[in-house]
Amino acid sequence: MSGLRETLWRFGGSQLFSCLPHIAYPLRTNLLKLFGMQCGNRVRTRKGVTIDKPWNVTAGDLVVFGDHAIVRASEPITIGKRCVISQHATLITQVGDTTSAGKTKRMAPITIEDDVWVATDAVVMPGSHIESGVVVGARGLVDGRLPGWTICTGEPAAPRTERVLYGNK
Repeated sequence: MSGLRETLWRFGGSQLFSCLPHIAYPLRTNLLKLFGMQCGNRVRTRKGVTIDKPWNVTAGDLVVFGDHAIVRASEPITIGKRCVISQHATLITQVGDTTSAGKTKRMAPITIEDDVWVATDAVVMPGSHIESGVVVGARGLVDGRLPGWTICTGEPAAPRTERVLYGNK
């Protein structure tokens, strides 16, 4: 069954997904749900997004996937509420293992908690866990765990400063 679903997505669903107009967010969300993605309310996925296995992706309420974001979900990817995966950002759950010159695969799920922003051109590697409130700076490389409510940049991404939100007083 899984092979049939993958074939239908690759040769039908993903093509239809990319042909829908930019403003057709509900149609794209319903198409992703049809192929097994678990989506919360008001998930926004731009038409240039590439998702290879939507049945391995869970997105909470108010999640936005920017233009040309890439989601390679060989393993589960969980994204919390109010998150942004910016344009050209990449989430990868399977890579060649550098310790064996790429001969073996490193595979692990990705967890992104609530209120996270993965900025432009950032890469999130297998096994990464991004805690609530983190901002991953542009072109950052996440490989591991990032502590909550921090701004993280670099390769590999590391906390640079605390993220403070000021509310109405």
